[in-house]
This record gives sequence, structure tokens and C-alpha cells, in this order.
Amino acid sequence: MNKVVGVALAGVALYGLIRLLKMQSVSDLASLTLVNPRVHNVSLAGMSLRTEVAVNNASRDSVKVTKPVVVLTSNGRFLTQSMAENKVIEIRPLTITNIDTIEIVLNWSILGSLVTNLIKKIPLVIASFKQGNSKNLISQLGIPMEMYFTTYVNGLFYQSEPEKLI
Repeated sequence: MNKVVGVALAGVALYGLIRLLKMQSVSDLASLTLVNPRVHNVSLAGMSLRTEVAVNNASRDSVKVTKPVVVLTSNGRFLTQSMAENKVIEIRPLTITNIDTIEIVLNWSILGSLVTNLIKKIPLVIASFKQGNSKNLISQLGIPMEMYFTTYVNGLFYQSEPEKLI
């Protein structure tokens, strides 16, 4: 009886290891591209941004992911996130897979705080522009915005590293 349990546990461990290696292969060889990012709507609630995502899977393995939840932060402070959907998408091997529209709504209080920070830094930007240092205007404005996403890949939770947008 103990040998049967041992063989079963070894089989389960081997199967799990193979699944992890396939996910790692897809992770290493896949690339994400934003398709048609746009301002979708400006209303009394705020501004909504939409985009589609194309996943170019150059590996020979496939994975199933849930539709990602995209989170925007500023200096690690939560700003907004897309709506969570329990929709499973299969990322097929050696092809481009499109992920449905992802929408992020920035309410006016968030936009107001970002604009306030911009207005405070205008004198610094003007001074550096007069000195001929106009190459780094975006970095001089200094509105830190980061983005990360969370999803399930083959049933395992995954959270990306925060990526600096501005």
C-alpha cells in the first residue's frame, strides 16, 4: 500500500513540475502588445480608457489564463483597476491570441489629484525648457504611474511586477 501511495505522489509531483515548466516556457517566449488603446468615454463619472491585448505566444506550449485585472497605482498608492471577469482564455502555441477589451475608469477625484500635481511642477518644467533641457519633460513632470495585472494561469494565481508607465 505504501508503494502505491508513493508512486501516486511521485506521479502527481511530476505532472505538477511539467505544468510549471510549460507555464515558464510560455512566460519566457510570449509578448504582450496593447491594441488600439484609447479614451473611450468622458462623463460625469470620469474618464474611461479601453484597450485590447494581443498575446504573441512563440512557444510550443499552451496555457489557459483568466481575463487579467489591470491595476493602476501612483507611488504604490491604488488609483483604479479594471473589472474582474471569470473568463478563461486559451493562449495557443505559435499564434497570436487576442484578449477582449479591458476598461479602466479614472474618476474625477483621481484625475484632479494628478492634474494638481502637474500644475505644481509647471514652473520647474518651464525653467528647464528655457535652459534647453526639454528631452526629459515627462520625467520632470514626475507623475509616477505604475501598472500591474493579476490573473490565473492554468489555475495558479499570478501577479506581474509593477511596470512604470510615467
